[in-house]
Order: sequence, then C-alpha cells, then structure tokens
Amino acid sequence: MSEISEDVGSKLLFENDRVRVWDLRLTPGESTGKHRHENDYLYVVIGDGELQDRKMEDGEVRWRDVDGEDVHEATNTGSTDWRNIIVELK
Repeated sequence: MSEISEDVGSKLLFENDRVRVWDLRLTPGESTGKHRHENDYLYVVIGDGELQDRKMEDGEVRWRDVDGEDVHEATNTGSTDWRNIIVELK
C-alpha cells in the first residue's frame, strides 16, 4: 500500500492559522501521488491544461467541499505542463 501524503501541492507558498496556499506543477503524464485533503479548498488554473482528462482554461477556479477527508491522486493527462494554485481553508 502506498503512503498517503499530507502535501497537496508541489510547494507550500504560504500558511497561517486560516489558510494554506500551494503551487502545484505537473509535467505531461506526471501524477501527484496519493494525497489527503482534510479542509475545503479551491484551486485556480494557471495556463490551459488537462487534469484527469478534463480540459481546463487559464484562470478557471474550482471549489471542493471536503467532508472529513478526500484522498485522491491527480494526473496531468494533457500534452503541456499543468499548473494551479491551491488554497486550503483551515
């Protein structure tokens, strides 16, 4: 069984008692590995790309409610680098 990471992005950019902000970058075919979200979060897409076979456009914002925990893995299924900024609400 693979280990589940608490890191939801490639690099932690900022953290205080209310939020955590991550930068996530994936090359084509690259995956985050299994990771855990325990807080509601949103992410902002930086540049057009494709994640999990869903095409997304630059500036698109997605919201995720987390009830307890959300364990998943994200894969860049596009042909270009994927980047987004994740904001976790504590």
